[in-house]
Amino acid sequence: MLKLAGILLLMAGCSGLGINKVAEEKRRIRELRQIRRIILRIQNEMTYGKRALPEMCLLFGQCMEEPYRTAFLMIYKRLEENGGSGFGSIWKEELEDCMRNLPLQREEKEILCNMPECLGIMDEKQQAADIGQSLDFLEAHITQAENEYENRAKVIMSISVTAGIFIVILLL
Repeated sequence: MLKLAGILLLMAGCSGLGINKVAEEKRRIRELRQIRRIILRIQNEMTYGKRALPEMCLLFGQCMEEPYRTAFLMIYKRLEENGGSGFGSIWKEELEDCMRNLPLQREEKEILCNMPECLGIMDEKQQAADIGQSLDFLEAHITQAENEYENRAKVIMSISVTAGIFIVILLL
C-alpha cells in the first residue's frame, strides 16, 4: 500500500513538473504578445500623440499590466529625481529588473530593453523604421513560439511521464 502511494506521488510529481513547464511555454507566448503591444503603443504614441518617452512611461505606468506597470512608473520616478543617469540606462536597468523572472529568451528581453537606442535619432521616419525592425524581429519570435508550442507541449509531457515511469521502475 505504501509503495502504491509512493508510485502515485512520484508520477503526480513528474506530471506536475511537465505541466508547469508547458504553462511556462504558454506564459512566454503571452509575454511576447505583451511586449509587442508595448512596442506598438510606443510607436503610436510617438507618431500620432507626439509624446516623448518619459511622458509615455507615466502613461504606461497607469494603464499597463504588471510587471511592466511598476517598471514604467519607476522609470518615470527616476527621471523626475534626475539622479544623473541617462534615460537609456534607466530604461534598461528597470526593464531588465522587471523581466528578470519572465520566461523569455535573452534576445527577446533585449528587444524592449534596447528600445531607447533606436529612438535616440531625431528623424521620425528613421525611428518608425527602427521600431518596425524590432516589431518584425519580435513577430518572428512569436510565430516561432506559437508554431512550436503544440509539439513542445507533447514532448515535455511525454518526457515527464516517461521519466516518472523510469524512476518508479528503478525504485522497485
